[in-house]
Amino acid sequence: MKQRHTIFSLPKPLFWLLLISNLIYAVWLQTRFGSYFSWDIVDLEKQKEFEFATIFAIGQFVLLALTIDAAIRHYVVRKNELDTDGEIPAIFVQAMTLISYGVVALFGYIALYDHSASKILAASGALGFGAAYVLREAIADMVACIRIQSQGLLSIGDRIQLKTGEYYLVKQLDASRVALQNVLGFTIYFPNRHFVDQDFINISKQHPKMGLRLITEIELDSDNDPNKVIELLGQAAQYLIKNEPGFYPWNIARLMKVNNGSFLFAFGCECEPNSSIYGSKTLMNLAATRFLRLGGINMNSTMETFSSTEAAHTIKKRLSNVYRLGVLKVLSLDEINHLSEVAKVSKCRAGERLIEKGQHAQSMYFLVEGELEVTIPNEQGADIVVASIWPGDCVGEMSLLTGEPRSANVRAKSNSTLLEITKAGITPIFEANPELINEISTILERRKAHNQMLLNKPVEPEELEKGIKILAKKILGFFFNKG
Repeated sequence: MKQRHTIFSLPKPLFWLLLISNLIYAVWLQTRFGSYFSWDIVDLEKQKEFEFATIFAIGQFVLLALTIDAAIRHYVVRKNELDTDGEIPAIFVQAMTLISYGVVALFGYIALYDHSASKILAASGALGFGAAYVLREAIADMVACIRIQSQGLLSIGDRIQLKTGEYYLVKQLDASRVALQNVLGFTIYFPNRHFVDQDFINISKQHPKMGLRLITEIELDSDNDPNKVIELLGQAAQYLIKNEPGFYPWNIARLMKVNNGSFLFAFGCECEPNSSIYGSKTLMNLAATRFLRLGGINMNSTMETFSSTEAAHTIKKRLSNVYRLGVLKVLSLDEINHLSEVAKVSKCRAGERLIEKGQHAQSMYFLVEGELEVTIPNEQGADIVVASIWPGDCVGEMSLLTGEPRSANVRAKSNSTLLEITKAGITPIFEANPELINEISTILERRKAHNQMLLNKPVEPEELEKGIKILAKKILGFFFNKG
């Protein structure tokens, strides 16, 4: 909604009463002193003693100044109500108020003292020049404020990005300064005369469908494959768009600069204009780290390179980088290392089906590279995509833990690398730490409850606890034949 400046204006009946009062006052002066104009009945230069007529004479100029000010305000308020594209700012009205009172006062001084207008104007011009020189910074700030507001450059509550790349929230905008709040909550003040020439982007005044565009720079060793890095950053952006609320489809992943020994990449995403800058950048950095590490990029130096005999071992080691993202986070690092050793590396080409609905299996898959789609058949037998699996995610864990048949189809959307974890591989871990079963059951049931909540089907705490116990019992029965 467009923000309007608060400008005081007399209600229409009082405004018209003020206009009529000038006519009534002039008629009264004619009746009382023989002239409609106060300068015809008073000459202050020749007056030796105080006369009541002086008060009435000055009163006419005061009434005239009030009327001019009220007329300006009435016009501005009316114009702002009808104008849908722009508005006259309050600071402009304040300046016009000062000018109108000053002009009426100068005219009154000339008329009531019966001085030569040319001399008075010359003297006032010299005084005005001196005053303007002394108050030059204040005047420059006011003119800049009028420019800022009249051109619609800023409004209170706008989010802006300066040329330096820093983001600010406009907290205050008055005749002397602009107050900006940075992402840390600190307020910085700029004199209007300095701020008006700043290069900045007003994010809040962009196209309604355009949001906050954030760029993070990633520097990697030049031995990395830049094409693969760009591909992985593109996947990270798609992950954010599909899984994090507030991210828009726009994104970039580019090689910005080649230095001696390093590549500089730009990774950019677009968020809702009111998104937290720190929060959104954190999500971007986490996603980039997740996909780069699982994609085999060594964040410290160069890309991991290995011979064919070392390939499987190296891929398995990536499990320790991001296992905390999913259901395996309840395991210790030693237990993850054990799973890494017994896991089997699998490859799945784009379009190939990895899991078949209804199939009996006793394994789960941890996605290392690529993207998977979870689908279920509709009434006509066509596959409908219900979820995406990203690097660091697991799929098929219910079949591994309970022995139940697969509940959906899973196919590779792109060429993918996976680690297959079997019942035989994870059984020793459960044997050594049976309490892990309850922890895993809790994670799975809470995830299920969360998905139900997204479908407006909230799960009561008692129902959740019951589900955890039922699932834990199934897992115990499957692994240890316990009821």
